Amino acid sequence: MVVNGRPLKRAKSRVAADLIPHNQPIDLDAIADLRDARRPSDLIGSIDLIAPRGVLDLDSIAPDGDVGRSFRESVRALFSKYGRMMQSPGVEGGAWMVMVRVGGVEVELCVVDEDVVRGKSVYCDQCKVVGWSGHPVCAKRYHFIIRNENRSAATTAALSSCPRTGCVHCGSTLLVSESRCMTCKLEGRGTDHDSSIQLDDVSHLLHAVVHSNGYGHLLRVNGHQGGSKHLTGRHIMSFWDLLCKFLHVRKVTVMDISKKHRMEYRLLHSVTTGHPWYGEWGYQFGAGSYGVNASSYHEAVEFLSNLPLSLFSSQNRSPRTQLHDLISLYKSLSPQELTTVRDLFKYITNLLHESNTPFKLLKTSSSVSCDIRGDCDGVEAVKSGMVKVLRAVGGGKWVGWRALRGATSKAAKSGEVLDQSLKELGGRTTEDGFVVAARCNSQTNTLEYRLEPAPNHQSVLDSTAFSKPSPSQLLRDLKLLFNSLLNPSTSEPYKPLSTRALALKSASIILDCKQFLKSYNDPLSNPLPLNPFMLHVWCVVELIDYPNDYTNPPPELLVISASATISDLKLQTGRIFQEIYPVFQGFHAESVVTNTTTSESALVKHVVNPNEVIRVRGRCLGLGGEKLGLYRMERGLENWTVDCECGARDDDGERMMACDTCGVWQHTRCSGIKDSDDVPAVFVCVKCVRKKNKGKEKEMEVEKKCGNVNSKKVGMVSECVYNV
Repeated sequence: MVVNGRPLKRAKSRVAADLIPHNQPIDLDAIADLRDARRPSDLIGSIDLIAPRGVLDLDSIAPDGDVGRSFRESVRALFSKYGRMMQSPGVEGGAWMVMVRVGGVEVELCVVDEDVVRGKSVYCDQCKVVGWSGHPVCAKRYHFIIRNENRSAATTAALSSCPRTGCVHCGSTLLVSESRCMTCKLEGRGTDHDSSIQLDDVSHLLHAVVHSNGYGHLLRVNGHQGGSKHLTGRHIMSFWDLLCKFLHVRKVTVMDISKKHRMEYRLLHSVTTGHPWYGEWGYQFGAGSYGVNASSYHEAVEFLSNLPLSLFSSQNRSPRTQLHDLISLYKSLSPQELTTVRDLFKYITNLLHESNTPFKLLKTSSSVSCDIRGDCDGVEAVKSGMVKVLRAVGGGKWVGWRALRGATSKAAKSGEVLDQSLKELGGRTTEDGFVVAARCNSQTNTLEYRLEPAPNHQSVLDSTAFSKPSPSQLLRDLKLLFNSLLNPSTSEPYKPLSTRALALKSASIILDCKQFLKSYNDPLSNPLPLNPFMLHVWCVVELIDYPNDYTNPPPELLVISASATISDLKLQTGRIFQEIYPVFQGFHAESVVTNTTTSESALVKHVVNPNEVIRVRGRCLGLGGEKLGLYRMERGLENWTVDCECGARDDDGERMMACDTCGVWQHTRCSGIKDSDDVPAVFVCVKCVRKKNKGKEKEMEVEKKCGNVNSKKVGMVSECVYNV
């Protein structure tokens, strides 16, 4: 997944994970006490790593797992109960395999606990663009991966290029062909398909990463269209959602850039249902590009979805276009009235989903029909007239919907009566043994009717003789409607022009919203369990004498004894934050912020209210140092500034460039440069140009008073030409 496509210009002035020298010295002694930096087997104590594990079936487990457990503790419990260690060559950290049941199928879930301190990639690109760039760097990243069972032989051969590897448990040398360590009997197959895990493999069916503080990112979901043989995208998403609840993940983001049949799916799904596809599992607006906020996103979705279809009808004007015929076709097919763009797209997508089931042109009940038309006998008379027209044409010729409607228009009291009569015409029988057949003509995009002999009158009366649109026709029509009505770059013109301009703007806003977020474990909304023997409290650390650009890390869940004192709370807080964040290795808690003055020996349960976030203040030695300071923020070391005219004040993942005068970053698109164009050799932002203009104007005013200067404007900057 490409997070940012920045130009080469000034690229090296931005510190990114892959720009940090791999051989840069890291003070590992300063974080030697970090428990997660030890061997994977040390994380969960003394357990049997060889014995077979059970299958994790989240459908049969309470969705929240053990209430009151942090994400780190939940992952360790997962390894202890279901995990089996795997070989992980090329990955700094351990790897585990957990058998899980997804969509009724047992698959392997690979979990890689990546050691950030010892690894090459320090910063998280996803955190930078979703508003978490101020978070301290976590010591661990947990990758949750379901590999593609159809990996190519070429990929497997490439992964098997290393002839030898080492056992992650005892360190013994293994050949690629060996499937078990002969020393400790640990299962593993060197670097083949079952053991080697490539974090950047785009064929993974599921790939998500969660930091040790519980904040994560869903990177990839590949269902049938992505190469999965057994699992659909819905199966994978439902499993991931249950897994996040089971492991007490805090928050998860996803970048929705998926396309289906060359259509931007987030635009199509938002118009059809009011939310993106991931919204079916509770993902909501997270962060917008180009300064788009949540309110503007929701307003854009509602405006575009509720556009009336009457804007795109021909209104008896000629010439008629393919768009007009398509809208008329599906309005005539639908048993319900289609009035808005959302109605149209929802009906077509439902037809696509039901394309494998028998299709019937539903008839409206007589009571409802009478309420709408007011004259049931009149409708029957119109249908009788239509049958006469078809009989007059004869010869088994098909008659188009519009031609048949025009031929019987004088017999109907209104256009609604004509439309309803046409909907009910298919399957009508005659006394001489004929039936009205109806079909969708894929070439003309219209309904057509003709009389055919009915060999079995009773079977015809029980069903509607109708040839449904084929899946390929439905897909073709959906793509044409998407490009004509929704896609801002290919939308057809229509009036009023002001409405079309707002529709184009709304579509662009929806496309500029790619980051969506779901909160699973919010300290302020989820009540903590009450336990007479243990206390569950949320704790946040505030630093004394912190740098100007410092932001507090997210609150962490602490589980302490009911008899714990304030002193115990401070020690526990320091230990937890040191375990999660390398930069907090020098942290020393000094005080707990309470409403009253408390002593070190005071019991926490007498001082802290249930579900209250405790503030612990202290100092962190080495925060500004070159070694531990490397892990201070996910955004990196450099103090760069984003200030774009669209309103963006932080990195949003879109292409940016820096002003050669002030060094401030802004979007290339907002500066009039297309994403397909190269950046200019020299770029000066609008603010700097305005400042230069003001200075020139003041200088010219002074010179004009002396009467010896002319001025002319070149571009946006005024130049002075002195008379000689």
